[in-house]
Amino acid sequence: MSNITPRALPLGDATITIINAGDMMVDMAEEMNAPESAWRSLYGSTFEGSMPYPSQSVHIALPGASILVDANDYALAISLDASYLPPDYTPPPGVVEQLLSRGIRPEDITHLVITHAHFDHYAGTTLERNGSYVPRFPNARVFLGRADWDHPETQEALRDPDSLDSRTLGVLHKLGMLELVDGDLELAPAVRIIAAPGESPGHQLVRVHSQGQTLYCLGDLFHHPVELEQPAWMAQWADASTNLTSRQALIKAALQENALLLAAHMPLGRLEGTPSRPSWVSFP
Repeated sequence: MSNITPRALPLGDATITIINAGDMMVDMAEEMNAPESAWRSLYGSTFEGSMPYPSQSVHIALPGASILVDANDYALAISLDASYLPPDYTPPPGVVEQLLSRGIRPEDITHLVITHAHFDHYAGTTLERNGSYVPRFPNARVFLGRADWDHPETQEALRDPDSLDSRTLGVLHKLGMLELVDGDLELAPAVRIIAAPGESPGHQLVRVHSQGQTLYCLGDLFHHPVELEQPAWMAQWADASTNLTSRQALIKAALQENALLLAAHMPLGRLEGTPSRPSWVSFP
């Protein structure tokens, strides 16, 4: 297992730590559901075939709050679908191990935000201990969009005691640790959950704003920087009109605030240009 120290950067009074649980192979052209005639003319061979993309969590450290956004368990996720595993790939240490390398213990986490109920965003919320599943972050309140919890696929999975949903979200719900979110919600004076449905019915973002600096944790609102420049390109499973509305709102806000943007499967960056013609710029 490789020895990787997660990236940390200051944002006003906050410290942001970016944790890659492990790379996952994705055919982005297929996932974005964009015709080859469109993406090839604009971006050349960028999307030819499957390529590795990170699966990232974000830790937000503030006075009085220790907030984790998304929690994958890479080994578990790959066991569910081995096609995501890059060839000859050695994954980094797990999310908990990388947090510990920054002096952050699982019991220190006060809030855990699940941006949406896709398995690679919540598989690491529990762990097996003595034949049963227990919270990996025992002192955290866990926040999930209510519409994702109420979704028929989630409810069907929760009826199966052996499903990932039952072993994670179901466990947290039974323990009274899961808080279902309707709309926007303030977590801390500098941190706010913002509803951004479309990728899933209850998809949500996290906005951090401290001392005039802003960062958005985007979850899967976008999967690749090109989608910020071409917001109508999106996954086939998304609700297209709802997702486009959420994306356009984020693009407008990000440009107004000169915000840093971090999605689960993208590098850190920001936007330039106008809401109708945004341009992606990677952060050094």
